[in-house]
Formats: sequence, C-alpha cells, structure tokens
Amino acid sequence: MIGVGIALILVGIIFLFIVPWVGIPVGIVGLVLTILYFAGFGRRAARGQQPQ
Repeated sequence: MIGVGIALILVGIIFLFIVPWVGIPVGIVGLVLTILYFAGFGRRAARGQQPQ
C-alpha cells in the first residue's frame, strides 16, 4: 500500500502541471493512502503468542 500511495503522489504532482483537475485528486488519494499506511491501517495484526 505504501508503494501505491507514493506512486499516486508522484503521478498527482506530474498531472498537476498537465491537467490540474486530475492531478489534485490523485495526489490527495495518494497522500491519504500514505498517511493510513503510517497510521497502521492495512497491516496484519500481531499474534498474541510469542515464539519460544
């Protein structure tokens, strides 16, 4: 998910100069995905048991 988020941010920046009404929403979606990744969404939960 982090790769998709960063890619959308970069595509949004590129499209910002070409087609601004497309670049801004794409960049915002990428930013939201990146923030959600760093907040911990989309990761597997840790198991309660520790290996011995």
